[in-house]
Amino acid sequence: MATKGGASVKGPKNRSSIRAVAVDAGTLNQLRELRAEREAQASACEVAISADGFVFSATPDQSSPAHPDSMSHAFAAMRVRAGVAGDVHLHSLRHFQSTELDPVISEAQKQSRLGWATVHMARHYTDSVSEEDRRAADHMGKVLG
Repeated sequence: MATKGGASVKGPKNRSSIRAVAVDAGTLNQLRELRAEREAQASACEVAISADGFVFSATPDQSSPAHPDSMSHAFAAMRVRAGVAGDVHLHSLRHFQSTELDPVISEAQKQSRLGWATVHMARHYTDSVSEEDRRAADHMGKVLG
């Protein structure tokens, strides 16, 4: 969450905000590359990245979260360079993913993946549909890859 002079970590809104989701192989490779880059930066600064460091951070040791606005600003800059309409925002990607997943996975799994808490019964079925979450991750990787 944005705070005066930086960012801070805040607890989740509700239980459905705490979830594990699958990621496709391409995303996982990019995260590994990012981690290697960050480890090199940390080493150059003679600091270590802690096990609970943030994936996106402006500090060499990854100890502080990136300011939330920095992601929105980066997305907006990429949107402009790509010639995408100005009414497309970072949050629009959630809606895009939801639409793209309609033909791929069940409504219950989509709710679980996206963290929606509005349909009460969805939580009762999500443990048994991990294969659907894998298909969702692979599908989104193909769409975005």
